[in-house]
Amino acid sequence: MDVFECIKTRRSVRRYQKRDVPNHLIGMIIEAATYAPSAGNLQPWEFIVVKDKERKTKLYEAALKQTHIKEAPVIIVVCANIGKTSSRYGKRGERLYAIQDTAAAIQNMLLAAHALGLGTCWIGAFDEEQVKVICAIPEHVRPVALITVGYPAEKPHPPRRIPFENLTWVEYYQNYKVNWEFGIKSLDRYVEELKEKVEEKLSEMKAKEKKPTILTKIRKIVKK
Repeated sequence: MDVFECIKTRRSVRRYQKRDVPNHLIGMIIEAATYAPSAGNLQPWEFIVVKDKERKTKLYEAALKQTHIKEAPVIIVVCANIGKTSSRYGKRGERLYAIQDTAAAIQNMLLAAHALGLGTCWIGAFDEEQVKVICAIPEHVRPVALITVGYPAEKPHPPRRIPFENLTWVEYYQNYKVNWEFGIKSLDRYVEELKEKVEEKLSEMKAKEKKPTILTKIRKIVKK
């Protein structure tokens, strides 16, 4: 799958088929995670693969009883080895770098799973201390995400996205009054083009319309 197609078509899946996920596919997903960038190449990520029904039920309880945690054939608990990163980068490594590194690894996992025909959901709402107990995670390691994995039993609709040009500044924050071209139309530009098309249509109607007062009212509505 083309990387851009993979990025744009990936969805969060919360309903799964009752099919087991082969171990070699789980291995491919986790291997993809290990190719993410990390501060100082310390690679602080660690992974716990959970298939046991009883343990999944406990994770379900720890994660605010989100149903798809019980339904998914596989849960991957993604952890950050805080001690590894903080040993070189101190508090900033503990509070920022380790989290950034594991987040990059997780995104690789989501895209790899999608490319393999699997669905995933990135879950961050859970009681960390409970998850530590359930999975026997040591003190210097922090669970940062639960990733449900399985064959999709749904096809979620694509969510609306804010055009990147409406979120991008040039050189400094909120500096958008520059003539840069990114090759993709911003939302503002789409609105302007729509107004132009409406005006063209109204002009065509005006030539045929015997009651111009109605057209005037329509113009006012469009401008508003």
